[in-house]
Amino acid sequence: MAMAMYKIRIISNACITRYNSGEGAVNTIVSSYNMAQDDHDLVLAEIYAKRPDIAATTEGVAA
Repeated sequence: MAMAMYKIRIISNACITRYNSGEGAVNTIVSSYNMAQDDHDLVLAEIYAKRPDIAATTEGVAA
C-alpha cells in the first residue's frame, strides 16, 4: 500500500532541506528513508516538481 500523499510531501520537503544543507545527492538522501520503490518514486517526482533545478543536477545518478 502506497504512502499517503501528505507523507510523501513531508518526506520530499525533508529531502529538499537535507539536499540544500549539502548532505549529498538527492537520490542518496531519498534512499536513506528505506521506503517501498513506489513511494521512493513518488517522493522523487514530488521533489522534481517542486525543484526542477534539482532534477537537472541528478541525471545519471543511480537510485
